[in-house]
Amino acid sequence: MREARQLEVEEWTVDDLRRLDRDGLMAVFRQLAAPRPEVMAGAFASSLPDYSNAEWRGAMAALGKDYWLGKSYSPQPFNGHRGHGLNSYRRGDGSIRRLSRFVWDIGPSVVDAGPSLVMRYAAFENWGGGHDLIDEIRVAAADTYLGLYHTKAPVPGFTPRQGSGRSGIEFFILAGPTGPFVPADED
Repeated sequence: MREARQLEVEEWTVDDLRRLDRDGLMAVFRQLAAPRPEVMAGAFASSLPDYSNAEWRGAMAALGKDYWLGKSYSPQPFNGHRGHGLNSYRRGDGSIRRLSRFVWDIGPSVVDAGPSLVMRYAAFENWGGGHDLIDEIRVAAADTYLGLYHTKAPVPGFTPRQGSGRSGIEFFILAGPTGPFVPADED
């Protein structure tokens, strides 16, 4: 685990971020800047912190979302928002599902009111929208992003802790882009 004095690293790798606990990830997130909207185009590969990986993946598999591959972003305006996107999952048979759509804007973070890319799922009728899921990302290094998420109430295995008025904050990591944006298959 990194000590507080080592949190001054300017460029973080996916592996660096994966090894941090919630408090360490929160300290890093507060130091980061929002991405430029124009770079948020295409597919981004996902990773989860070691502290939550097994529990999170189990919870998602129980929902029929076998293996989270990542997010895909389009910087094209959508219903008054800066852009839109979705999540990709690999099924047990190897096929890919693109669903769990969201809209995104550059807006104030729930953490410190500084700019973040903020994703809102409630614009769509999907699982995330039903839980008022909100994600944010900031740039950790070139092509590496630290994200956080929370829901209106705790969801076992996904947002398992109570926070202040909503669920507690959890984290994810993205790297990319790794390919082009591909539209959603559903929701």
